[in-house]
Amino acid sequence: MIKALLRGASLLLVVVLALTGLLLTSNLYTFQRLSDEAPVARLTFDFVAPQTWDVTLRVGDQCPPRTYRLYGDQWRVDALFLKWKPWANLFGFDALYRLERLSGRYTRIEDENSRKHEAVELVEAPVVNLVALAERYQGRFSPVDTLYGSSAYLGIDPGMEYRLYRTQSGLFARQEERAFARVENGQLVIEIDKPCPGAADK
Repeated sequence: MIKALLRGASLLLVVVLALTGLLLTSNLYTFQRLSDEAPVARLTFDFVAPQTWDVTLRVGDQCPPRTYRLYGDQWRVDALFLKWKPWANLFGFDALYRLERLSGRYTRIEDENSRKHEAVELVEAPVVNLVALAERYQGRFSPVDTLYGSSAYLGIDPGMEYRLYRTQSGLFARQEERAFARVENGQLVIEIDKPCPGAADK
């Protein structure tokens, strides 16, 4: 009888240890995903007048790209992030985000308070507002940890291309020289935007 109880306790201990290891592994896997980054948009600028720019925005694989008029010395993109609680991450829920606004930004406070502003909404009003539902039903049993805004901004240089990235903790941006043309294998290569699929049929 005692041997049977010991065997049962040993088996139960093995199962508990296995489950604990599985949970820890899953948690580590979630942490690795949190450190992941992915590109979400590209921006290029063309000079119109002092502190006035035409910006071409490409979001993901969106086609065609969109063009807007911005004012200022810098560009800024705002996004909303929805972060799940750790137990929801274990079930495969990754943080969600959506780009919400593109705007110009002045470096001088005096200009910021007196000169022209332009902001562009990047998201259409959804049929079901997940954000409103998440804000309304936050509680002990809600899988939502927090809703928060994140922004990235950089100075505007028409000779640069700006790439916007997202992680599960927010937005950040990098810049690189705008490739109008380059030399490959002794030949001049000029980048031309490919037409959108089906554009020739319209």
